[in-house]
Amino acid sequence: MKLNQIVLEANVAAKLKDPKTIKMLSIAMRHDGTLPKAKVAALGPRPTDDEILKLWSELLDASMQTTDYGDISQDGKFDEWLTRMYINGVADYEDINGEGGDALGAWKALSVRGKLKEPHQDFNKFKNLRQIQAIIQNRDYRNELNKIKDAEVIEKHKREKKETTLIDDERYLVTVPYNYGSCYNFNNAHGFNASFCTGSSSGATWFNRYADDGPIISVFDKANGDDVNGKWQIHAPTNQINNGNQTIRKDEKFAELFPGLMKRIADAIQANADELKKNSTEIVSGGYDAGKAVSDLKNKFPMSYNSGEPEAEPEADANDGPGVYVVTQTASGKTARIQGENRQDIIAKLIARYPDSTEADYTIEKAQEEA
Repeated sequence: MKLNQIVLEANVAAKLKDPKTIKMLSIAMRHDGTLPKAKVAALGPRPTDDEILKLWSELLDASMQTTDYGDISQDGKFDEWLTRMYINGVADYEDINGEGGDALGAWKALSVRGKLKEPHQDFNKFKNLRQIQAIIQNRDYRNELNKIKDAEVIEKHKREKKETTLIDDERYLVTVPYNYGSCYNFNNAHGFNASFCTGSSSGATWFNRYADDGPIISVFDKANGDDVNGKWQIHAPTNQINNGNQTIRKDEKFAELFPGLMKRIADAIQANADELKKNSTEIVSGGYDAGKAVSDLKNKFPMSYNSGEPEAEPEADANDGPGVYVVTQTASGKTARIQGENRQDIIAKLIARYPDSTEADYTIEKAQEEA
């Protein structure tokens, strides 16, 4: 028996022979738009139970074999747990393949080294991937994981990254990545360890999938670098605007945290249109269209785009307020000096005295105060 066949038989998902479970798995896979289209198409219109289970096993194994913390594909409890999450609609394939492997790998790396606190040691108490991601992003765990993770991996991707810097000031670093190395570096090299699928261990696939539709935008808030909201990734073509652990995916939250920033990003895209176009020709034929990218930001994230600092109070009008006003009747040229609280008060007095008149019948100027 070939090694890969042994692996598949050892995989818990491949042992799920319960007809109800298989039916639920089949339904979930049929409605999951994030699955590899070619592999799903290869099953044909009426796949057998064994074919469904075999494909699911292969997908799980591939997701768990290349995590940041090594191959965890042999851990049957992960397969069973992930399958349950999947058929219950708690996670789709992108969640599992793009972020799940790294989260589970991190948990196992801490577990085998005895670094987990007691409340986090029982894996079966976790109800979803988000809960695991939340605990491994704890500052103490993160520091430990940074020691475990091979620093050379980060350095390698840092050297290989390709990107255009849109904004780099005291507060923000905003970039458009052109390769997986840039996304991996954004996830891991500084500040909060983000969980964006484009920068995960299997991120090359996800980068290619999203970048083809339009520019990915990486936003780093230097003032809050260690906070979950210190990193955001934006992809307007797919309506995504996500914080560091993807628990917040709301236009209004970005607008609240960063008023005016989306407009700055849009302006920077337009200003760097030629560079963006030139550097993205290997990603999409003809390169990125800056005009379309800006239009997408405006239309998909209107609250962020239209946000900004509160407007300053208008300066007081020198020709208004309490005092004496010089009033000239336009038709006759006659002039009078009238005391009033403001211009509108003068108009009200004139119309009260001459009901058939209107404001247009007069020229009203505030008299200059004598020194």
